Amino acid sequence: MRRLRTTLAAGVVAAAIVPVWASPAHADHEAPCSITELPDSERLADTHEKNNPAFDRMHVEQAQEVATGKGVKIAVIDSGVASTEALTPYGGLAIAGASPSVLMSGHGTIVANLIAGKHGVAPDAQVFDVKVFDVDGAETAQGEKRLTSAGIVAGIDAVIDANRREKFDVVNISLAVQTSDHDLEAAVARLVAQDLVVVASSGNKEEGDASADDDFKGTPGNDAAVYPADYPGVLAVSATPADGSDPAQYVKPNLDTDVAAPTAGAISVNASGQVCVVPQVATSWAAAEVSGLLALLSERFPRETPRQLVARLEATTEGGGATQPSEEDDPAEVEVNPWTGNGVVQAHDALTREIKPGRQGKVETTMREVRADAQAPPAPERVDLFGTPRAILLWSGLVAGSLLALAFMLRPLLRR
Repeated sequence: MRRLRTTLAAGVVAAAIVPVWASPAHADHEAPCSITELPDSERLADTHEKNNPAFDRMHVEQAQEVATGKGVKIAVIDSGVASTEALTPYGGLAIAGASPSVLMSGHGTIVANLIAGKHGVAPDAQVFDVKVFDVDGAETAQGEKRLTSAGIVAGIDAVIDANRREKFDVVNISLAVQTSDHDLEAAVARLVAQDLVVVASSGNKEEGDASADDDFKGTPGNDAAVYPADYPGVLAVSATPADGSDPAQYVKPNLDTDVAAPTAGAISVNASGQVCVVPQVATSWAAAEVSGLLALLSERFPRETPRQLVARLEATTEGGGATQPSEEDDPAEVEVNPWTGNGVVQAHDALTREIKPGRQGKVETTMREVRADAQAPPAPERVDLFGTPRAILLWSGLVAGSLLALAFMLRPLLRR
């Protein structure tokens, strides 16, 4: 029987405690975010970094002038969220075996703060903590709970139960398993059926993964299996460098990828409370950023369905938005970018672009038509709003002037 493999979507830690997914170009950042920083760790100095190239590329600061996520609730299914000065989780759940009072990984805290922390995408949104594991590579003999598909299922069921009273808008799952599981698929289907958006990370390249050719467009042999991101109805998010360079060396080629977000350089918070800089191009962090963006959209368009919100997100990505195949196209032949999907998300455009997605998320588009007999339309007729009053004044002036001239000419005769 094939062994179930699980991994944090942000990567794993090598024996030398060096992340295999770390980006060397950003390894010298002061105060880097680290999943090994825990609440009882020594509180180190906050980063002095002010620039946020990841958020700059998505135009997050401009978007926050329109919405900040106020009133929006986001469930974070992860390793638990530490309460810090930057973020206090709203409520909290933990599945059996994962103690809510003990945090062994800072993964969930970094994710939550990218979503709704003081330096996050949606700083006024509310985060609901759903702890489903202790740490990747947990010592089960010591009572530690590792990440499993069963744990994710339990977390999803906890969210569905809590949703009856909380009415969540977004559920973030920055976790992944590499083998499909019937129970997990069924749980995700139940979650997607709720009135909310489900966001998951589409998978990072791990040590030993084969390198893809530069012209690779996605084939069955190279289409990575990543769950729950690959299940229907889930918004699968990949990561990309903020400078626009090739993301293929960091993330898996996944034909189910919907959108991508830049991550390296984003500012978050460690579980110790230290403000930190994300040093990696990793899909956990990208999924968190997109969940925050959906919180902004939920506030901005409170009456729209989850599909409408996702349609806005996909239709306003960098580079033209979602691919809209025609009725004649074979869906299997429509070109999909397995690393960025429909493109890199653009927060401000998503909030302000004048588009009208249908209730099922379909965005009507117009096609430019070029014809041989096409000609420029006539110039619009100029409408003078003051035409009549101006004419009256003109003629009144002419009459008055004529009478005055006549009186001047008749003046000598009148004196006689």
